[in-house]
Amino acid sequence: MKKLLFAFMTLMVTSTPIVAQDLNCTIDVITNQVQVTNKQIFDDLKNSIVQFMNNKKWVTGQVATNERINCNIVFEITKFEIDQFQANVNIQSTRTVYNSSYNTKVFSYLDNAVSFKYAQFQALDFQDNSYTSNLTSLLAFYANIIVGLDFDTYQLYGGDPYFAKALSIRDNANVGTQQAGGWESSAGNGSRNKYFLIDNILDPRFKPLRSALYTYHIKGLDVMSTDLEAGRESIYQSVKELKKVFDALPNAYLLKLFFNSKTEELIQVFSQATPTIKNKAVELLSKMDPSNRSQYEKGIFKS
Repeated sequence: MKKLLFAFMTLMVTSTPIVAQDLNCTIDVITNQVQVTNKQIFDDLKNSIVQFMNNKKWVTGQVATNERINCNIVFEITKFEIDQFQANVNIQSTRTVYNSSYNTKVFSYLDNAVSFKYAQFQALDFQDNSYTSNLTSLLAFYANIIVGLDFDTYQLYGGDPYFAKALSIRDNANVGTQQAGGWESSAGNGSRNKYFLIDNILDPRFKPLRSALYTYHIKGLDVMSTDLEAGRESIYQSVKELKKVFDALPNAYLLKLFFNSKTEELIQVFSQATPTIKNKAVELLSKMDPSNRSQYEKGIFKS
């Protein structure tokens, strides 16, 4: 991890940071939990999702292939009958750090409240501002979350238009499914579901988290190839910004999502810091992310 994190000191150079617009999405469909004789429908499902995610224009304008946002979605099918599916869905997205070939994780999320219908060879249709199917609503919802978070790392609150789309998709799906299908506020594990995911992202109380995303990436990781200490200091300031959210909402799930993506990376960044910054970083991180306290202490103080 350490070798990868600081690879951008010497590797591939690009002229300017690029705001990605479309998706380069890989899809996996895992069927270990279901018993079926013909698994062709799962292959068709996978291919249909790949085409839907990668061929649809999520942002206006033409972009090069190397500007797309890399993401991966894993469907773990937990129940299947004819054309009815239930699944746990794991979504991850990454962003390339400027002046490097290193990819930093931006979004890592498990949705364990997914159900949808899919028939073999079914076309996946989606229309903005209307409900077509649970599957395409799900895919479009997370596509906009992925794009929105990516834009937040390049421009302060740059993801707003995409988060607004995600909110509209959620609301339309709630009507279209008559409060079923995993879109309702009670779905999944308490408030850790897609209903509250988008609500929290758009909640003004979480603006410091979104501004921290911007500082962490554009002023932190993206400058470390030319000024390592300035980049590290910006990352430290972004962690301090997160403290504003923690003080107001100490159990906020969005904070947990941030640390799910960044714990190992934060350890590598601060393990090379001065003793003063190491101590301050460990104190802050351990308070906000107590489940990983031992990792921060061992990893950051090891050097």
